[in-house]
This record gives sequence, structure tokens and C-alpha cells, in this order.
Amino acid sequence: MANPDQKTILIEQAFEEIKEICKKLQDDSGSSNSEVKTLLKEISSLWDTEEKTKFGFR
Repeated sequence: MANPDQKTILIEQAFEEIKEICKKLQDDSGSSNSEVKTLLKEISSLWDTEEKTKFGFR
């Protein structure tokens, strides 16, 4: 795994890329802020389900 500094840089890069994707989605589709937030919440819930399945409880 990347060292802590590399990990921070990768997280910051991912954040910027996701932010740009969300802006493009809004520009291309006319989606509202709340629609983008809902999409991001749905995506993040995939990791919650994965954790619960992997460990059996949370």
C-alpha cells in the first residue's frame, strides 16, 4: 500500500476527479445539487454493503 503521503495525494486527486465528474454531470444533464448528492450517497452505500457482507456485522 502507498505510504501515508502518497495515500493523501491519491485521495486528493480522486476527490478532484470526482468533483469534476459531478460538475460535468450537472452541466450535461441539468441535474440539481441534491440529485448529485443522492447519486454520491447511493454510490457510497455500495461500500457499506460490501463491509457488512465481508464481516457479517457492523
